[in-house]
Amino acid sequence: MVQGTLGYLDPEYYTTGLLNEKSDVYSFGVVLMELLSGQKALCFERPQASKHLVSYFVSATEENRLHEIIDDQVLNEDNQKEIQEAARIAVECTRLMGKERPRMKEVAVELETLSVKTTKHNWSDQYREENSHLLGSNIVSSQGDTNSRGYDSVKNVALLDIEAGR
Repeated sequence: MVQGTLGYLDPEYYTTGLLNEKSDVYSFGVVLMELLSGQKALCFERPQASKHLVSYFVSATEENRLHEIIDDQVLNEDNQKEIQEAARIAVECTRLMGKERPRMKEVAVELETLSVKTTKHNWSDQYREENSHLLGSNIVSSQGDTNSRGYDSVKNVALLDIEAGR
């Protein structure tokens, strides 16, 4: 007998009665959609075609209307790419066929990568002026400088001049 909360149930589990590892991926995708949109998984106040958040979210994504359903407290000018990527992950998690969904480990890695990008980006922007002296003056810039003194391209990091230390 199928048991679970409507709105979070894997469609394959609902029809076959068989749970698998991809059933949890589906439910996680629904939760991710809830977090991004600020809406419930199942809402009878929405139009008939949009009662299930998954169908509402997927159609908005496919029609490039994602900005319409993302919660205003989540989306801002600085995180649009990350939100679109998180939405893509949520859509992949909620594909109808379990074999087309990613494994939970893959989802975790992708979300962790997004988190690292966001954290790294925010930190570098927030402290750029205060910490520019730590990087030295002769590094390769993204604007096309070809000066490579003080830069290790293999490790993709700036090298500090040893004489510039204490």
